[in-house]
Amino acid sequence: MDIVYYSAFVLIFIAVALGVEVAWQWWFSSQSGAARRTQQRLKSVETDGKENAASKSLLKRRRLAESASTEAFLRRLRGIDLIDSTLQQSGCNWTVAGLLVNTALCFLFGLLIALMLLLQLSIAIAAGIVCSLAPVLYVFRKRSKRLEKIEGQLPEVADLIARSLRAGHAFPSTLQMVADEMPEPVAGEFRIVADEVNFGIAMSEALQRLAARIPLNDLRYLVVAVLIQRESGGNLAELMSSISFLIRERLKLLGQIRTLSAEGRLSAWILFMLPVAICVILGFTTPTYFNALLEDPDGKMLIMIAAGMMVMGALWMRKIIHIHI
Repeated sequence: MDIVYYSAFVLIFIAVALGVEVAWQWWFSSQSGAARRTQQRLKSVETDGKENAASKSLLKRRRLAESASTEAFLRRLRGIDLIDSTLQQSGCNWTVAGLLVNTALCFLFGLLIALMLLLQLSIAIAAGIVCSLAPVLYVFRKRSKRLEKIEGQLPEVADLIARSLRAGHAFPSTLQMVADEMPEPVAGEFRIVADEVNFGIAMSEALQRLAARIPLNDLRYLVVAVLIQRESGGNLAELMSSISFLIRERLKLLGQIRTLSAEGRLSAWILFMLPVAICVILGFTTPTYFNALLEDPDGKMLIMIAAGMMVMGALWMRKIIHIHI
């Protein structure tokens, strides 16, 4: 009886220990902080339409459409990767297919509105084309704002890297520190680098991918400095401090130039938009005002020449006021 009793006691102890171990493993794999962070990273790379755009780029290929057949068709088109890269740089959660659908809807909207106003078919098509540019301009505007914000955050990134290296941290942990302490959107980009390094990608390759994702010269200089230092050695902390100083001075000079060229930019917008606004107002107030010009072939030619000269003037004004530093 004693043997049976002790055997049952040992078996109960083993069962309880196994139960505790199973409960611990379940909690650690699904309820702990590390498990939740892992689940968030896994969810961020799923194509459920709610993923984080920054972490999603850990995939080798981003989804171009929700439908597999549509994505297979888009993959065969030339230049589709450039569109997807622009969307990624803008921070939009649109897919390439979503951008194309929005462009087509805007084209139909402009076309129908022009036809409802009893305008000619050629003018209606032109109005549809102009309206179809709205999603594209929106994406480029968001891309420009996001890149400008990242550029303004780069001096703080370089200073944080320098302070972390002086404190004795390794460079991979420094990248994770930048991802944790810096605000978005630069934190998301460095979080991708840190995750790629943790997942086994070489540091040089991860940094080169960062420079390819964010087409900023200052960021490229920072990446090149790190890569050269890793190959030849040197004081990376001092190098980061120098890069931070140079970026700050360049941004300060760029701000002064933008302030001095504000009047020229305003004049360019007024000169470009004034004829368009007058044509739109006359089209609504006096629809027959341009009939003689539109019905005459010479009049159509004059309209095309005037539009081309306006575009050339806008490009020329942009060339004058856009100073590269």
